Amino acid sequence: MSSFSQSFSRRSLLRLGLGASAVAGSAALLSACGSGSSSQQSGSQGGSLNGSKSSANPNGYSDDGQNYSGLVEYTHYEGAVNYEQGTVDHPPRNAPKPKVTDALSANTVTGFHEAIAYFAAAMDYLVKTGSTDAFSTGIQLSSKTRSEVDALSASILAGVEKGSWYVNPSASYALSSAQPSIMSDGNLLFKGKYTLDFGAEAVAEGKIQPVVASASASASAEPTEPSEDALVSDAASPTASASATATAAGPASRVTVQECDFRGRYHADSKMWELSVAYGATVQGATAQGSAAQGGVSSASAAASGSASAPSSAAASAEASVEASATSAAS
Repeated sequence: MSSFSQSFSRRSLLRLGLGASAVAGSAALLSACGSGSSSQQSGSQGGSLNGSKSSANPNGYSDDGQNYSGLVEYTHYEGAVNYEQGTVDHPPRNAPKPKVTDALSANTVTGFHEAIAYFAAAMDYLVKTGSTDAFSTGIQLSSKTRSEVDALSASILAGVEKGSWYVNPSASYALSSAQPSIMSDGNLLFKGKYTLDFGAEAVAEGKIQPVVASASASASAEPTEPSEDALVSDAASPTASASATATAAGPASRVTVQECDFRGRYHADSKMWELSVAYGATVQGATAQGSAAQGGVSSASAAASGSASAPSSAAASAEASVEASATSAAS
């Protein structure tokens, strides 16, 4: 499973007409998730939530009687929520920042769900602000999940520095079952879906521009499997990020949905949950693994999965495409 989605890349911003500055900075917002099959990364099924400690359920987890399926919601936030969408003068600000509660420290199914809800709120805060502050307390992240979060933050902030941002992006999660599973290692697992909504508008070149879904995409794009840290490495290289020829099309969709797994391990010493979040196939929006079309969108896009691995020999033509896109955006 790769660190970030094959479904989008910096080329998507070129298709938006947002120009070179947006490509250089904000495009990781398009792919906060990994690709592949999340279920294959989860391990085998363990014991049942019967409350009895055993080798299959070493922590004695029990069903807490709640139905957690559906949208994950967090209800505890710092201070007054006075959220402002982005404008041509500033990116989104005063986004709701999740507040740590005692419920996060419970080594129970309830505590695990609370940790996931906190993560979901922190991810929405990150997508809106570029800040990882909410991830510095309350929960722990696996090293891989943390590196993905940091790479996404760096790219969003780089875009903001260059004057490019989405006006009202959002991130959310939904769970697929009422209760989690116990894995063979004793950890808990919730399967679900991740939704990223770019919003209707973006700012680039000092102007508000629509985020428009395209009816087609580059038929020449070939899907590839980026390495585990492909986007992490690519984030620091704006030239490499534009290494495939841009088209005039928009992104495949304003909204993308991907499968995901939340795997939770409780640390008794710190009384905190460590979350490892693995992302899977794109099921809505961009072409799922570059195959069947979604919502009438052509599957030919393969949506720029090769942004980090395209041949360097394409750099010259890519730079020309970036310049053309920037010129078009400014006109």
